[in-house]
Amino acid sequence: MDIEIPPVIFSASEVIKKEFIRGMADVTAYARSGNVFTDGRHRIYFEIHNANWKMPIELCLILQSKPLCIPVQTIDWGHPNIRNGYAKEYDAGKKNAWAREHQLKVFADDFESIGFRIEHKNLILKEMAEFNRMHHPNTKNKLCNPPKTINKHKVDHPAEQSDRLPRELRGKHFDAYWQVCGGMGCTQFRSNTPEPEENGKK
Repeated sequence: MDIEIPPVIFSASEVIKKEFIRGMADVTAYARSGNVFTDGRHRIYFEIHNANWKMPIELCLILQSKPLCIPVQTIDWGHPNIRNGYAKEYDAGKKNAWAREHQLKVFADDFESIGFRIEHKNLILKEMAEFNRMHHPNTKNKLCNPPKTINKHKVDHPAEQSDRLPRELRGKHFDAYWQVCGGMGCTQFRSNTPEPEENGKK
């Protein structure tokens, strides 16, 4: 069952929003050196239970909205098109391998303005943030702004009909994580999001 962020948090002050996210981060987020982007930059990531499909969207909205304006690099959805996009695990007999946790990822240097209360996590975060600044001094991360076209199409996946998916996504095909975001109702940058295709239609 979805656990949603209380509406009062969305209209709260910057201090309260930061404390709320910091509390979530202490419990559900990880600062690990192995979680790197393709260019080597370090990220922290929130792990959200697979059955909870609304929380990633709501957390992303709070992070990227004013006054925080912290870019979310990606949401690695526990969806068959995203986690098992070419059905290799499914074909190997691991029918539900895609149904893992959702991961919301933020670059360490962006998340440093919030940080962790847990000391060892925060020390690692600071090291990773400094690494990013040192090796990518001219890189400024941007708020989510999905492209208008899809360049790479994934195969239709048998689990697109799974009852593990919420009704908003069931029976639909997605080629990119931000299409899943749109399917789950994200309106922040919805104007750029192509509509998902019905299963089997390309």
